[in-house]
Amino acid sequence: MAELTEEILKVDRKKKIYIQYAAIFVLIMVFGIINFLFKTSDVWRNKEPKYEYETISSEDLLNLMSQNKELILVDTRTEEHFKKGHIKGAMNFPFTNVERMENVLRENRGKEIVIYCENGERSKKISDVLSNLGFSKIRNLDGGVTAWINSGGEVVK
Repeated sequence: MAELTEEILKVDRKKKIYIQYAAIFVLIMVFGIINFLFKTSDVWRNKEPKYEYETISSEDLLNLMSQNKELILVDTRTEEHFKKGHIKGAMNFPFTNVERMENVLRENRGKEIVIYCENGERSKKISDVLSNLGFSKIRNLDGGVTAWINSGGEVVK
């Protein structure tokens, strides 16, 4: 009988130890999950401000040009297309060199910048890139220089 009682006590001690280890394991897992959620939420909610570019029409660009003397126009077409005709006052930064464009425009980060290309598709992508780089006042010319010309806008060579 004493042996049976001693064996029961051994089993009870083993159960207690297993239960304690299981409780410690569960606590570690819970704290790990909580820590993971708090740490990754900082990654999900990046502290950097996110900007979005605005798409404007040719008429809107004409209004901006008449109101804002510090407006920056960026033509993202190739140099050959730029020489064939561009909006007056535009700088040419071909789409192939966005890094150079960003370096030159960095000092004008807070100014209004209008990006355009031939038909507006490529300039959408570049506007998105510049917005993600922290440029807060990016505008994309809807339809590009083609829409500008079709609406009666002037181009220079």
